[in-house]
Amino acid sequence: MFEEKRKFKRVASNVRVGFSKQDTDKGTEEYFQGVAEDCGLSGMFLTTEHLMPKGSIVSLNFQFIDKQGNEVAIQAQAVVRWTQRFCKPKGMGLEFFEFNGLEDRNFEECLEQLLQQT
Repeated sequence: MFEEKRKFKRVASNVRVGFSKQDTDKGTEEYFQGVAEDCGLSGMFLTTEHLMPKGSIVSLNFQFIDKQGNEVAIQAQAVVRWTQRFCKPKGMGLEFFEFNGLEDRNFEECLEQLLQQT
C-alpha cells in the first residue's frame, strides 16, 4: 500500500500558472502556461507540454483575488525535481525555494484563496 511521505499536505488545485525558465539572458526568456494539479507548501506538480530539464530553475506567477477583493500577484522560484514525459498528464514536479509578493500573507493562506477561486 502507498504511504504518503510528504511533510506538507497537497491539494488538487487546478490553478493556471504562468512560468518561465530562469536564464541569464532576459531577452530570450520564453513564457509558458501550465496548470497546478497538486500543490502544497513545499512544491507542486505542474501539468504542461513545455517540460524543462531536471535541475532547471523556473519562475512561476500565480494571480488571485484576496479576501479584501484586491488582485494579488505572487511570484515563486522552484527547482524542477522530476518530469513526467511519457504518461498523461505531462508535467513537472517542482520544489519551491523562494516567494515574492506575499507581503504579510503566508503561502498557505494564499493557496487557500487560489483554491476557492477554481
